[in-house]
Amino acid sequence: MKRHIFALFSIFLISFFSPISSAQIININPDCPATTHVISDHTPEQIHIQLTQNPSEMLVIWATPGLTNSIVEYGIGIDDPTADKTVTDGTEMCYDHDMVFHSAIMVDLLPATEYTYRVGDGHAADWSDTFTFTTQDFEKDSFEFIAFGDHGMSDDAQNTANLVRSFDNAELVILSGDISYANGEQSVWDDYGKKYQTTLSNIPWMMAPGNHENETVYGYGFDAYETRFEMPSSSETDFWHSFDYGGVHFIAISTEHPYHEGTDQLEWIKEDLATANANREAVPWIVIYGHKPLYTSHGHDTHDDTMIELRTLLEPILLENSVDLAIWGHDHFYERTWPVVNENITTRGINEEGLMFISGFSPIHIVAGVGGKDSYDYAEEQPDWSFHREATHGVMHITVNHTTETMHVEYVRTDNSIGDSFLLVKESSKDLVMTEEEKGIPAPGLFLNILVLTFASIFKKKSDNMVESY
Repeated sequence: MKRHIFALFSIFLISFFSPISSAQIININPDCPATTHVISDHTPEQIHIQLTQNPSEMLVIWATPGLTNSIVEYGIGIDDPTADKTVTDGTEMCYDHDMVFHSAIMVDLLPATEYTYRVGDGHAADWSDTFTFTTQDFEKDSFEFIAFGDHGMSDDAQNTANLVRSFDNAELVILSGDISYANGEQSVWDDYGKKYQTTLSNIPWMMAPGNHENETVYGYGFDAYETRFEMPSSSETDFWHSFDYGGVHFIAISTEHPYHEGTDQLEWIKEDLATANANREAVPWIVIYGHKPLYTSHGHDTHDDTMIELRTLLEPILLENSVDLAIWGHDHFYERTWPVVNENITTRGINEEGLMFISGFSPIHIVAGVGGKDSYDYAEEQPDWSFHREATHGVMHITVNHTTETMHVEYVRTDNSIGDSFLLVKESSKDLVMTEEEKGIPAPGLFLNILVLTFASIFKKKSDNMVESY
């Protein structure tokens, strides 16, 4: 829920003092310093788009230095003077910071269609540049998305953003917490939004909160996160949410809010996953993401209690609902587990090389805190449940193929080399699997299809200079 939402009726226009300048004045809100600004420049910045729970909608959020109207203009080719345009009013939001934030929803969007949009206050001088996005194509055989965590503003973080843009077919980014690393400096949040606007404005980025989004010690709590991002969910909170896209049910949790028995979050997680699991025919895959991992070989005692607590509470729920993949951040390296339960490898559906698995028995966990912060060390001895780990930067590039009922997961470093790659095969395809289910080696017909998806990446993996798996 957004704090300090104020309506347009609080706005009072004052006189135009010259042909090129105007100003607006509103009732002063002491919790929102931006409401005291009387300025003529309302140029939008920090523009980004996010999904709603309606596939025919797209949410856009932006910021201005002072309070002004919230308007989005969109259509198919709105740069064409003859093109049909839709104009929608939005709402204004603020918190204890010198910026006002605006949100508006673009509605009645056609599937598989490229839209052009711009935001502003309706005055010619205060429109943003135009941006484009493409709506979901429900007829496509495949869907690609990007995942990582722990981003920030470093050169490595910029390389990560550049890598995201290089995947032309990616339709979605999920970021598992620790977004800007503002640490109380709200201008850093602004710089983050401006620095990555090119990507954020053209493809939805869906966020989960990390510990660095909690700015309580600086007097802000989660205000910046709540005001700058809106997540779709029946939970009525931005901290945990879920949505469907491309045959995948995505569920984001908050490891930074109570998740114990009886809490609102845990009860919501149970209900959401049970509903998603019952809807497998329509949406076959379930991917969960959040910040602090259930499995990590970071090697610091301070992590152990949280990890064990999360695992004790959440792992039975993930197993009960056959979650396919779990993506986390927090630790600044890449680590992929075997399918695992209570630190024990579940061998059913595994090929000996660890490159292909039958999904649905126990999830594979991935720590992907590789977005740009300095890499962490990890424990000298690699646990048995840990399949691969490396201290590099990059993103996860994931392809869901609806024809072969597979999910191809690869870790791509910022130099475009492949650090890790594996394939999940849907449990619904197990009739095509040889009787030795414990080995998880597919029958020839399915195997040929899988080879088409994995041949190139596997051979690329073998040819690349791999960093040492510690």
